[in-house]
Amino acid sequence: MTVLVVLLFAAALRLSGVDWDGGIAAHPDERYVVGVAEGLSWGQLDPFAVAPEFPYGHLPLYLLALAGGADRLMTARLVAGLADVGTVALAAALGCRLAGRRAGLLAAAFLAAMPLHVQQAHFGTVDALLALCVTAALLFAIRLAQSGRWPDAALAGLWGGLALGCKAAALLLALPLAAAWAMAPGSRRGRLARGALLVSVAASTFAVTNPFALLEGGRFLGNVAGQAAMARGASLLPYTLQYHATWPYLYPFWQQFIWGMGPLMAVLCFGGLGLAVWQAARRPAGPAAWVALAWALPFWAFTAGLYVKFPRYLLPLTPLLAAYGGAAAGSLHPRWLRRLAALLALAPALLLSLTLIASYRRPHPWIAASAWLRANLPPGSTIAVEAWDHPLPLDAAGYHVRILPLFDAESPQKWAAVEEALAEADALVIASRRGYGALARWPERFPQTADYYRALFAGESSFTAAACFERWPRLGLLALTDDPFRAADMPCPSLPCLQTPALRLPRLDESFVVYDRPLVLVFR
Repeated sequence: MTVLVVLLFAAALRLSGVDWDGGIAAHPDERYVVGVAEGLSWGQLDPFAVAPEFPYGHLPLYLLALAGGADRLMTARLVAGLADVGTVALAAALGCRLAGRRAGLLAAAFLAAMPLHVQQAHFGTVDALLALCVTAALLFAIRLAQSGRWPDAALAGLWGGLALGCKAAALLLALPLAAAWAMAPGSRRGRLARGALLVSVAASTFAVTNPFALLEGGRFLGNVAGQAAMARGASLLPYTLQYHATWPYLYPFWQQFIWGMGPLMAVLCFGGLGLAVWQAARRPAGPAAWVALAWALPFWAFTAGLYVKFPRYLLPLTPLLAAYGGAAAGSLHPRWLRRLAALLALAPALLLSLTLIASYRRPHPWIAASAWLRANLPPGSTIAVEAWDHPLPLDAAGYHVRILPLFDAESPQKWAAVEEALAEADALVIASRRGYGALARWPERFPQTADYYRALFAGESSFTAAACFERWPRLGLLALTDDPFRAADMPCPSLPCLQTPALRLPRLDESFVVYDRPLVLVFR
């Protein structure tokens, strides 16, 4: 009954504020996935015919294609929200398998309140569905290792194939699935047969959900390789420049500590993983512990060591981390200490999640800024916007929009183009921190760009700060936000909204702030 209450609360958090951006598809990844899904039909099921470089699995596309004439964007977000509620339920089952019912309940509560999951469940990307499939595959792999039952082998293979049908990162599931197969009780012949069943079900599930990944295998593998090169930092893109000079392993943990999980929950979850490793090394561990570690350690070692460290990359691991956190908190004695640890872990996380959901009731800053631009700039005006950010106003009909190529390498040609555009502009719009939040933090590579931002923000250019728009989560009048200007060693523009009382957090990952709560700056 208590788990049901947790699930209902998780659903309320995830299904509130689904239309958080007024339907403008502010998240570029969900805009991309939804756009490809909209190009599919019963007569055209090949995603590569719509988007030749599509790098993800095709299962999420086909799920959206089944929506028919429904709003695909809202459908994608509904699928993400419901999938994440399912992941909360699976986290409870994982916790029970690893450390008993108390750990299972705490795991569900931790994941239900976790800001990372609450936020990502509002984005119609592939990650929430991937987390569901991976967690289900891991659960049935643990059951297989404990019982050796044929249905568990088939279900582990089914969910493993579905996970791979979402994203290639699920390939690492081969490790816990192999561990489960090796440790399952039974005869050698039975073990071989169960292994064949698991592999055949996984392969056939992937083939059914991703037929064109097989029919056009070269293209599919090339797209995955391109995505892998981006993640390794072998190819730099504007939205990955923020990871310059960030530490592997420490940066992902720190982002979970200050926002993704909250302080004590992050300590309990990662500390619980460390405790599980120590216990497995100290004394013989059961099959459930080894199967779980066969996923947690390789996935963390690989993913957290990448150059690109989007917090959402950890979604396939956080349900298991919640189970470890529940086990760690549930093992504390006496009872008052256990309850205090659970409360101190849940309270900050829940507070962050509730303030985030409450902020969705206010207009998206891009919508508010667009309305201001139309009210204050007459038709025919020229507006300069930054490349690789959302151009504003959203409906630019009647306006001339000039693109500033600030992400280009420093060159006379770049600055000639920038100066020409600014000379014609009546207004300059910075739709988010994507530009200055990354470029100004890399002055050795972008020295002139850093100087440009410094002069602009200090009021030393031909443009004057005119307006800003935000919807930061708030505790009463106190905003919960970081300081992107200080993080980039830039002066803060003189604008009223930037003087609001705030609890200044350390620098947050760009993907935590630029989609659902960007800071928009307008200069005249």
